[in-house]
Amino acid sequence: MSSVLELLNIKDIIVPGVLIKYSKELNIDSKELLFLSLLFSYDHDIPFDMPIICNRLNLENMEVLQIISSLTEKKLLNMHVLKDELGIMKEYFDISLIRNKLASLLVDKKVEEQEEKDTSDIYSNIEKEFGRTLSPIEYETIKHWLDSNISEEMIKDALKEAVLNGVNNLKYIDKILFEWKKKGYKKVNNKKEDESLVSLPDYNWLDEE
Repeated sequence: MSSVLELLNIKDIIVPGVLIKYSKELNIDSKELLFLSLLFSYDHDIPFDMPIICNRLNLENMEVLQIISSLTEKKLLNMHVLKDELGIMKEYFDISLIRNKLASLLVDKKVEEQEEKDTSDIYSNIEKEFGRTLSPIEYETIKHWLDSNISEEMIKDALKEAVLNGVNNLKYIDKILFEWKKKGYKKVNNKKEDESLVSLPDYNWLDEE
């Protein structure tokens, strides 16, 4: 941590928060983090100018070359050659690889957060319909449904069936889901296409624990 803080104090270098947040996923160390931050500070083509890089990062030539080699091997950095205004060929850095990687990580994170939100919603949804807090055993039952690849949509539809029949018991919902699974329903649309064949389980909801 101390080495990172020292690097952050280097003048003119602003480390993007997204690089810090995903440094572990990107498998980059503190020097690579700083180097990438320097590249991110450019608005357009990033020239490979060793003296400027070494001066701004307080690094030796060999350290810079090792960083470039490491980032290239990790498929986070590319180099390309362009002609300048005088027609002289010069090397430039290409950071499109790491930009795409970060974009992918951000999308995956958003999807993960949405899935977590959706999962928490199914618990709160059932609690709302039952008008009470679920017990630990009931939480485990719902988790078992989800782990068994029963969609939240199907669980919510089974919950609706239970509520319409005046039942606030997971055993009843479990029986409904069992019947639907036995009939091969994997999503609500499958059930609706064959709704005339659906028979609710014969369950005495008065006999509850």
